[in-house]
Amino acid sequence: MNKVLLLLLVQFIVVSFFAQTDQEKAFEKAKEAIKMMDAGQIDESIQLLRECEKMDPENYQYPYEIAYAHVLKEEYDKAAKILKKVKKYKFINSQVYQMLGNCYSLMGKPEVAIKEYEMGMKVFPNSGNLHLEKGNIYLGQGKYDEAVVNYENGIAVDPTFTSNYYRLAKLFLNSRDKLSGLIYGEIFMNLERTTTRTQEMSELLYDAYQSSITLGDTMRVTFCKVIIDAATIVSGEEFRLPLCAVFENNFILALLGEQTLDLNSLASIRKKFIENYFKKDAEEYPNVLFQFHKQMLDNGVFDAYNHYLFQIGNQEEFNQWKESHQKEFEEFVVWYIQEENSLKITNDTKFIRSR
Repeated sequence: MNKVLLLLLVQFIVVSFFAQTDQEKAFEKAKEAIKMMDAGQIDESIQLLRECEKMDPENYQYPYEIAYAHVLKEEYDKAAKILKKVKKYKFINSQVYQMLGNCYSLMGKPEVAIKEYEMGMKVFPNSGNLHLEKGNIYLGQGKYDEAVVNYENGIAVDPTFTSNYYRLAKLFLNSRDKLSGLIYGEIFMNLERTTTRTQEMSELLYDAYQSSITLGDTMRVTFCKVIIDAATIVSGEEFRLPLCAVFENNFILALLGEQTLDLNSLASIRKKFIENYFKKDAEEYPNVLFQFHKQMLDNGVFDAYNHYLFQIGNQEEFNQWKESHQKEFEEFVVWYIQEENSLKITNDTKFIRSR
């Protein structure tokens, strides 16, 4: 009886294997090819991907991965030729245009790269990655205003794509408008958690607060410069202050009584700022990040969040605080990792400095 069962099992496995469709077989082979590529066996992976392409000729992913393999080999011209053909496939995504544009950029043809990104935007109008790459071209050329416009356009069409926030934060934190950098950077850290980029941003944000706040007899803040353009004031309409003015008016009040600036005091200052802001300005000047702060304040986790957020800026103090607030920190982590408690960015709530 056992021999019969064993024979039936073997027959079932053989039949199941041959019952696989070509698409399924190609998919399994492609997984092996990707592993080989990751291991540095690029030529071998290309050969396997070509077999996949023959088995499933309508699937753009196999020639796309072949093109990526050529990019890894710095054979950008070969990759571009493949991707130009891939664009004609019935089902593709915005990454095809992204990689093709990147190939032209790496070949020293930024104008051609921009045209590819723009063609991709027409096909995939909600792709923040294409605006990112176009912005990167301008950033590399030192055209910072054009870069900012494209990164912000990326947020406008794709408000949860993180890299546009990252780029904007780094640009503005190195400018006179640190407030925009702080907001973009903190939104970025909430959308993209626990990466090397978030660690970098943690330190940048902490340093920006340190450089923008002066305590003592000459207490002042220099997060941004209030600019009111008279040409934008329309007769008969209610005048609206720039966000910079609203922020600094509330923030300077939050500094009262503070003598030093460290993780503990920064957490206290930001708590008082949110309390001040929600007394009179939150309704008229809504901000998705400040609303998230209020949510955490109401749930008793805002102090721990602030220590978590800025920890790389002052790691020694964070470790000391965490050691004496272990229960509080664990409660924050439990709350913070729940999907319903994540920062919700939508087309209605997204933050764009210029709008």
